[in-house]
Amino acid sequence: MRTDSTPSYFRLPDRLENPDFGAEISEDQIHLRCIARLVAEQRREVSERLAKRGHDRAGILQQSLERDVDLERLARRLRALDRMGPEACLGFMVHATTGQRTYVGRIGLTDENSEQLLVDWRAPAAEPFFAATHAQPYMLSSRRRYRWRLGKIVNFWDEVFDLTQLSKSTSLDEHSSFLASLGSNRVGKMQDVLSTIQADQDSIIRSSAKGALVVDGGPGTGKTVVALHRAAYLLHADAQLHSGGGRVLVLGPHEAYTAYISDILPNLGEEDVLIATLNDLVPEIGDSTLESSAPIAQLKSTYRMVDAVRRAVSVFEQRPECDLLIETSWGELNLTVQHWMNAVASVDPGVNHNEARSQIRQVLEEILSEQLPSGCAPATQVHAEITRNAQLADALEVHWPLLDPHKLITSLFSIPALLRFSAPWLTGSEQECLLSDEPHMLSVEDGPLLDAARFFVGDPDVEVAKHQRDALLAGEREMIQRVIGDLIAAVDDMEDLSAQLRNEDLQDKLVLQRAEAEAPTESLTGPFAHIIIDEAQDLTEAQWSMVLRRCPSGSLTIVGDRAQAANGFTESWEERLVRSGISRCRVAKLSVNYRTTQQIMDAAASVIRQQLPDANVPSSIRTDGAPVIYARPNQQADLLAKWLSDNPLGVGVVIGDPLFTQTERIRSLSPTQSKGLEFDLVILNRPENFGDGFSGFVHRYVCMTRATGQLIVLSDEPLEMF
Repeated sequence: MRTDSTPSYFRLPDRLENPDFGAEISEDQIHLRCIARLVAEQRREVSERLAKRGHDRAGILQQSLERDVDLERLARRLRALDRMGPEACLGFMVHATTGQRTYVGRIGLTDENSEQLLVDWRAPAAEPFFAATHAQPYMLSSRRRYRWRLGKIVNFWDEVFDLTQLSKSTSLDEHSSFLASLGSNRVGKMQDVLSTIQADQDSIIRSSAKGALVVDGGPGTGKTVVALHRAAYLLHADAQLHSGGGRVLVLGPHEAYTAYISDILPNLGEEDVLIATLNDLVPEIGDSTLESSAPIAQLKSTYRMVDAVRRAVSVFEQRPECDLLIETSWGELNLTVQHWMNAVASVDPGVNHNEARSQIRQVLEEILSEQLPSGCAPATQVHAEITRNAQLADALEVHWPLLDPHKLITSLFSIPALLRFSAPWLTGSEQECLLSDEPHMLSVEDGPLLDAARFFVGDPDVEVAKHQRDALLAGEREMIQRVIGDLIAAVDDMEDLSAQLRNEDLQDKLVLQRAEAEAPTESLTGPFAHIIIDEAQDLTEAQWSMVLRRCPSGSLTIVGDRAQAANGFTESWEERLVRSGISRCRVAKLSVNYRTTQQIMDAAASVIRQQLPDANVPSSIRTDGAPVIYARPNQQADLLAKWLSDNPLGVGVVIGDPLFTQTERIRSLSPTQSKGLEFDLVILNRPENFGDGFSGFVHRYVCMTRATGQLIVLSDEPLEMF
């Protein structure tokens, strides 16, 4: 390999400067230069191929589709290479028997001589890099992990599993590399921590996608990081996901969270993962607020209310009480009750109300057509007249009308008779509580119910869409036939080809292929092969039904902490999930807090254990933190100014002070908005106002554990409350 003279990739602290230092990293330098050269060559090659393919004529049908697929694939590869370079390398491991180095990276790279420069971190061959421990070294003698910043390695750590190698490294540290990275300053975005993944976390990342996996752990245990790395790993390695369509959805608690984690998956080489909040699944909710009444919120959040939506739909699915006479140009036709029942029975299983109406109508039209004398009129004329028949349309409108999901929900909470039929288990006072004078004003708690209505009802414009699709297909068919005719006319003697091109089945296939390629899809409606739910301890039964509806495979990663459930979580995960519709799950526990210092965690533990003595409070591995500062709210400005002066890097947050104007480095959030985030500095402004009872203690606990370096508590109350 060529080893051009290039600037060093290392910018290391003084502790690593020694006479043997150059020799120790010389092989690293050579390998990193080879990676840089290969990435540059591949980027140039992909750019050229992308430009050349872009100039190809689109052609028609399959040619056009293939070109578009190639362009998308090349563009994805170019975006991945743009993100990568030598810093794609996480480090290397040395095999005990051969002494061979295996370099592990965010992507896999092989040079022109088929030499593996980087093993993709998700590949089985890379597993020992993350899984090896002194108790189980996986046939490794040592492992080196890099810590990159701005294109340079600013630190590295050697973990030696073969004791005979101890004297050969100048970079040994009593802590593993993750300790240093976790103590580094925040930058406002979650950073991927591939080079610091620990064995307990790695085993969760690489576990099977089959069924539901609960990742249970307290603050700072790396639950979210593990879940996101698991998404990237499963997309790469798990065949079950690819057989299910390969789409993965990550659901977070709020928009600040989704923005915070947005860079993780692209940096891990994955772009086919959607990240959203629960409210994003129901865009009609928009900027709706929470229910002001706790009893109403509780009633609307149950699975039984989702079932009430299903029962409400059934009110509009009734058979006629007597036979109907349908007048046509050829005489009266009889549409019996039995005909109607047969049409309803023919509906495909799982079809929603509006789609079922279309299928019922088609069957009824066929039943009526069969009653006409043979040859009374051309089939197209018969079909057109029956399709336009007003009596048939009126019968459908009375007994199986098109429904609108939004109107169904507003009707449910404004028509007493409909609510009584749909939710007979409600008491009289509960019914009165739910009935609203402004039912069209939807709350956040209505979101899962509206989503259920969309699922049970379907698209209210389904019939209009069908007419538009039929017109599109007819136009495409005419165009295909014209193109095929022109092709045949240009050929001298290809009878076999002519026969194939005139085959109607082939024409139908080409038409459908073209039309389906142009059909828009709703990205968040599902189905998804795998869904990751973060902060899952707060999901209601109605929200769980919304999630499970999008994941028919049941392949889920459920991330949460029972102690952080604002509404209480006294049962086990298994008990909670069974009630939510998940019959079985595996629970993996994370019990080491890698983020929050012991000083902060001790203070937070004293808060939550006042209400939840058996809370799963993790043990902090970091003991290098500053003491918690307790002060009065009027000292906020001075304390903040001092921290900014003492800490030129890092980001902070003020929680609970709506009057505070955030800056580039200091954000202002509510207690709810802070969930799932982390900051170097956290200031709690009057935490006694974060809520009453159990939920108030949970909010304080959650907010305190967002801090990685300094926690300041400002209160007008006696400090004993903390």
